[in-house]
Amino acid sequence: MSQLTAEMLERLALRAAYVDKVAQASINRRWGATNWGLVFPWWRKPAEVRILMYADGLVRFSGGTFGGLQYVKKLMESKAYFYVDFRVSTAHREGADATATIQGAKKLTELDILENYDEIWFFGHNNNPNTLSGEELARLDEFMARSEGSAAPKRGGVLVTGDHNNLGQGLGRRIKRAGAMRQWDTDADGEHRFSTLEEGPEPHLKFDDNVQSDDRPQKIRLTRFPFGSPFGLNRDFRPHPVMCGPDGPIDVFPDHQHEGATLEPSVAGNTDWPTKDSHQEQPYIIAYGMTKDPQVTYREFGLVSAYNGHNVNVGRIVADSSWHHWFDINLLGREIPHYMGFDATPEGEAALKKIDAYFLNCGVWLAPPERQEEMRNAAWWSILWTDRIVEIPEDAPLWYLGDQCIRALGQYASRCAVTDWIMGSPAFNRAVSNLALQQVSEQFQLFNMPFEQYIAGGVLRQLMLQVGPSNPKLQFPSEVPPDELLQSAINDGVNEGLSALRAQLESEASLLAKLFANDFRLE
Repeated sequence: MSQLTAEMLERLALRAAYVDKVAQASINRRWGATNWGLVFPWWRKPAEVRILMYADGLVRFSGGTFGGLQYVKKLMESKAYFYVDFRVSTAHREGADATATIQGAKKLTELDILENYDEIWFFGHNNNPNTLSGEELARLDEFMARSEGSAAPKRGGVLVTGDHNNLGQGLGRRIKRAGAMRQWDTDADGEHRFSTLEEGPEPHLKFDDNVQSDDRPQKIRLTRFPFGSPFGLNRDFRPHPVMCGPDGPIDVFPDHQHEGATLEPSVAGNTDWPTKDSHQEQPYIIAYGMTKDPQVTYREFGLVSAYNGHNVNVGRIVADSSWHHWFDINLLGREIPHYMGFDATPEGEAALKKIDAYFLNCGVWLAPPERQEEMRNAAWWSILWTDRIVEIPEDAPLWYLGDQCIRALGQYASRCAVTDWIMGSPAFNRAVSNLALQQVSEQFQLFNMPFEQYIAGGVLRQLMLQVGPSNPKLQFPSEVPPDELLQSAINDGVNEGLSALRAQLESEASLLAKLFANDFRLE
């Protein structure tokens, strides 16, 4: 980077401060400005998740060709989700960004990624496929999959993105697993490009490039995944957790005139994709974009792909079709009438809150297992001394305890996050594998096993008895019990919930047998 004058550095700092203020005001309008630790001093400290945003080429964190990534960084640091505190660092590979928090040209091997970060988000612009050295790629492999037998196992999360043509492949293409989840050679021009632009506000410029900066998002299609409902004959489907916001499914995204695309590569027989207990985890496209411009061939294409590496003891991955979904030019807009971003209208603000949730969910979902456990503990402890829970007798039916627990956890979180806190604990995963859950879902076409409700009820009861209001030795807390104590109660609750569900199913199976034998009449 050429040496910047003191005057230019001051101007960059002033610009960054101005955008920071605009972004914070925007975030506060949608998410509030609650100081969770001040309002709820007895809550567990949120999990600290450390993210490195790593860029090269023309990408800047504030300003530059694409306006920067300042809005997303500010959002991540805003503590919009009470259970997680994101700490975001920024570094530019060539040292070309005076606004980066880590100054100077930095290779990944110079950033101690194994010790300093839980996640790395790649915003590459350069297209030289050999940008990352072999040593850097090996360090990334270790970041995502350091052995369980080592002193400090590591399952770091990775976000990889780029744009049309081969933009971004310098950083992303050769990363094991992650690079295979994006298409790196999509068209920039012509009828075969992936243009997601919605019609713009000016009749004579309906699909002009500036339209990406207006208040109208692209509408997207979400992949629906089967989920066992707690209500008998109902079969439930949900989006992937990354696409599940506090206000419902995230069904809109920023639009752009020539995106890349994401993939769900076949993994069978490929040793880059590990196997555990005969299960080889498959990446999935979890959201699809659609071309809208009449000058472009209509197609659906992969907008976001996800890989749950935790099921096979490696890190999780999210691949995004375009970094334009993240740039200020698409979120905050330009200083041009009609193209001043999502904040320009109430409809735009509503769309931006859903898009906000996508960014936040990426940070949550990509976090390694130990951070997931800390978030889970923070969430469970937050509901334990609330009026809803304190007034429930601990001997209430387990299904009722589970129902009240799900409602309480859902006050500040998405329905998908609640499910993960209930059924994502190590104790549940040891007892019921993902493969077993899939087989139950496939084999029982009419009846769904109410795992979630019973597990939630069991965990809540044990927390109430061991560290909560049903323990006669305890008063309203002035401090948080150790995580080990919370985890022990959660494990006991999982076991209680599974035992109760087993007994209930055995009772009802016997009743069903009699019903079938008696021509569907109960004696």
